[in-house]
Amino acid sequence: LPKGSLVQNDPVLHYYNSLGDNDVPRQLYVAKESQALRSFYPLINGSIKEESIYDCGSQLVSMDVDVACEAGLAWDPDIKILLQSANNQVEPTLGLAKNVPFVFGDITIYLQVHIVKGPAYKVLVGRPFDTLTESEVKNRRDGTQDITITCPNTGRRCTVPTVPRGQPPRILQRQPNVPTSENF
Repeated sequence: LPKGSLVQNDPVLHYYNSLGDNDVPRQLYVAKESQALRSFYPLINGSIKEESIYDCGSQLVSMDVDVACEAGLAWDPDIKILLQSANNQVEPTLGLAKNVPFVFGDITIYLQVHIVKGPAYKVLVGRPFDTLTESEVKNRRDGTQDITITCPNTGRRCTVPTVPRGQPPRILQRQPNVPTSENF
């Protein structure tokens, strides 16, 4: 290393190097190199339960146009914004769906949803959700996460469990028992 270089010491190595010959190291807990994004499955517009990525770093709520159509949403095509994705691409949204009902347990909240063509997600729920619901997030070492929300209209609270992205709750993985002509 060049003379005068600053080096960041690894805290685990520093700890091990500080132990005496007869010292037994304590169990250390360290973070994984990455954790899966978390999602939940609200009932959207009274019609579909769709994977919704929870992203408190996003400034808006957005939805893929195919999901918006499946949910029966209408949107105002005159309210468009330029949306910059994580890879710095900038694309205009298709419009804004106003006051879309999202149901969590017995709580209905109304979100303003920007409609997007071809994002890497189906629904992205960002900061407007957090501020409207005064959300409280509980993260655990094992990677699980619960979000407690408060209904802005009634004050009722509800805890919403999250799941790793791409792994819907078992109840949504089950095939519905649809009657067939063989059942009659």
